[in-house]
Formats: sequence, structure tokens, C-alpha cells
Amino acid sequence: MRSTILISFTFFVLATTAFAVNLVRHHPQPLNGIDPLAPITVKIALS
Repeated sequence: MRSTILISFTFFVLATTAFAVNLVRHHPQPLNGIDPLAPITVKIALS
């Protein structure tokens, strides 16, 4: 039982790491100045 949990957890960590590396390395290029990985900013104009 313990080895099954350990193997499952190890696979989950490896899969999550591979997904994160793939996301960072192959993210889309910014289109029209919009970067999908940039933090969200909101501008409010008061008149």
C-alpha cells in the first residue's frame, strides 16, 4: 500500500513538473503587446 502511494505521488510530481516546463518553454508569443504569462493589470481612468 505504501509503495503504491509513493509511486503515484512520484508520477504526479514528475508529470506536473514536465507540464510546467513545457508551458514555460513553449508559451505563445505575445500578440499585439499581450503577454499571456504577464501579471494582470487594470487601469482605471477617473474624469
